[in-house]
Amino acid sequence: MNRKFILRLLLVVTVLFFFNSCRTDEVTQEEKRTERERIEAFSRFESSLPSQKITQKSNSGYVSYHEPFKQIIQSFMSKNPSYTERFHNEVGDIYFNLRSLTYGDTTKGIAYPIIKDGKVNAILIGLVNPQRDWVNFIVVKNDSPEVQAVIAKFQNFYNSPSTTSRKEPEQEEAIQEIIITAYDSIPGPSYVIYQPYMDYGSFGGFGGGMSGGANLYGGTGSGSESPEENSQNPCKNAESSMSDANTILKNSEIKQKMDAVLKGKIQASNEWAVAIGEKSNGDYEVTSAVEQNEDSGAIPTSQLTTSYIGDGHSHSGGRGNPSGGDLYGMINSLAISSPNLKYRFVYGNSDEGTSEVYALVISNATLARQFLNQFPKDQNYDSQNHSFKEDSQLGIEFYKAFVYHQSGTYDNTSGEAYDSKAVAMAYILDKYNAGISVAKADVNGNLKKINTEVTQVTIPYSGVKEGIKISKCP
Repeated sequence: MNRKFILRLLLVVTVLFFFNSCRTDEVTQEEKRTERERIEAFSRFESSLPSQKITQKSNSGYVSYHEPFKQIIQSFMSKNPSYTERFHNEVGDIYFNLRSLTYGDTTKGIAYPIIKDGKVNAILIGLVNPQRDWVNFIVVKNDSPEVQAVIAKFQNFYNSPSTTSRKEPEQEEAIQEIIITAYDSIPGPSYVIYQPYMDYGSFGGFGGGMSGGANLYGGTGSGSESPEENSQNPCKNAESSMSDANTILKNSEIKQKMDAVLKGKIQASNEWAVAIGEKSNGDYEVTSAVEQNEDSGAIPTSQLTTSYIGDGHSHSGGRGNPSGGDLYGMINSLAISSPNLKYRFVYGNSDEGTSEVYALVISNATLARQFLNQFPKDQNYDSQNHSFKEDSQLGIEFYKAFVYHQSGTYDNTSGEAYDSKAVAMAYILDKYNAGISVAKADVNGNLKKINTEVTQVTIPYSGVKEGIKISKCP
């Protein structure tokens, strides 16, 4: 069901923010909402409404949601200086003295001008869903008549003496109506397309890293999180999906056409890949292995006649740990064209020179898309080394865990020898509750999820210090 919101742009003291766009209908329909924790800023604001004096529009009981939007925006900007600098350089500065009327009955929305070189360069629109557990933002900047008209109206008020001098009391005056068509209730991690109000910027748009929920902006502790989303129980979260991954890996068709074939390719000069499909009767389809490039390639999904659910590939002469490219390739496919994709098996050489098998296993597709929304590929992925940009939000955490493991500052109770990058990958996916597990096959061929945590660990002859704690699920 679609809902139309009429946004009246009005003059008032406030702040800005932006949101992510572009989501396919099939992904929207495929997502099933699970209850999440409410964002603290909105929960606290609404709890205080009965006891505070509310700014009203006529006698309608109008409430401005400026304060909670402003709070989460400023918090995000403060915690992400590199992102804030990029936004400043490429889009402009948030102008806190203009805002729109807060619009919507249950979903609440607000808009702000973005100033660059003394002019309104773009518009920032923020939306919080009725459950108050997710906010979406979009930066609007294009040549459409609708957008240019709104920018012009904001510019007029920006140039007005009352705004420039900042000596006048707050006031509200209608500027123009914008009709925004949005999916009813703005359900969670959302790539809603607003025509012509589409997110401005490269892949994912400038709002790509800022939309999020309580995990990004702080929660109330309320809300009955589903077991899948409870990051305090990583083994329980992954139990069902890991069992399914092991069922696939041990299937006779898979063992013959993927496992045996790719183990035989780990010393090859190029990577090799297969695609896995699932038939209506539950049987599996496996494509022929296709030779790739030395360190990259494409999964041969075009050979499948059934639903694409997984794949496998070899790393030519390297370790079997999944790379940053393996991760982003998987979740991009999930979000864009392959809603049933859950498994990526990676084959390589262990330190002992024997074959090893790692896997990326998606246990919660909604959280995986949320992770992609929060950490867009163009901002976090380094295509030169197939890993993460060192100065990105993901890269900082990834390399912190990597260095701890490389330097021996860790406590490993798993009994397994893991590659340092596999440990670091598991750490960032656990830390950000991505709904994706990193697993490694043990000596019996059973995939076991890798659990990691940066905490205080005891290092022999060195005492207690911060490091990484490693374990595996049963």
